[in-house]
Amino acid sequence: MNRAEISRSTKESSENWIEKFPKVAAMGRDARGLPIPANVSYDSKNGKPIFAITNAIKEIELFCSQKCVVTGTLLNTEDVWFITTPDLAFTPFVFLMEAPMCGEAKDFTLRVCPYFGIRNYDRLSDIQAKAIAPKLSDKSLGKSYKNPAEFVAIKVTGFRGEPTAGGMRYLPSRHYARIEFWKERNCLRVIDGQDARAEIANGMQNAAKMYPRANWPDWAEMSVDGRLNGYWPWDQAGMKEFLLQEAKKLA
Repeated sequence: MNRAEISRSTKESSENWIEKFPKVAAMGRDARGLPIPANVSYDSKNGKPIFAITNAIKEIELFCSQKCVVTGTLLNTEDVWFITTPDLAFTPFVFLMEAPMCGEAKDFTLRVCPYFGIRNYDRLSDIQAKAIAPKLSDKSLGKSYKNPAEFVAIKVTGFRGEPTAGGMRYLPSRHYARIEFWKERNCLRVIDGQDARAEIANGMQNAAKMYPRANWPDWAEMSVDGRLNGYWPWDQAGMKEFLLQEAKKLA
């Protein structure tokens, strides 16, 4: 697909699904009628939203206020999701890149966003992003972001956030309550209960083969030993102020 076809497909998909998700339907829209996620950046020259570039400061303010970073609505602790890839979901010594969202936002995003739903979609490269938003970090320039073959949506039981030069990163408790495998806008497989625990254990074994557990950083152990169960940033005194301060140092 070329860019015009992708734009048309995205708009059609949004129109087909948006009314099924009230929180998404209530969001502000761009000129095409597409919902504008609460954490996106805006072009300083024309004021238009830049869907491919998130705003770390907005993300922190949202999730530290117990809000979905997509819809801006209150998060229920029984309905906090991340979208990622199978390798990142089950490898404890890596952070997740996408921010926490509610189940409605997760379902809509995976059905509409071209990066998650269109095969071989080529996401905005760092060079393109740098041209649009000069303050982005120089450290990873030159990379492109062709989408993976499959994505995983994970319902988490707790998480913490970490500001980095490349944007916010997230460490979930890898005691997932539910796991969904998605490909090209379709949910292929859902795992929960005892099966979810078995899937996680298998992922941990594969991760240990890649990198011996004795060499994992301390924060990786935190992700698997249960310390992050019930850990929500909005419940931590002073967390918002601390994260905002750290993020501004890196801006």
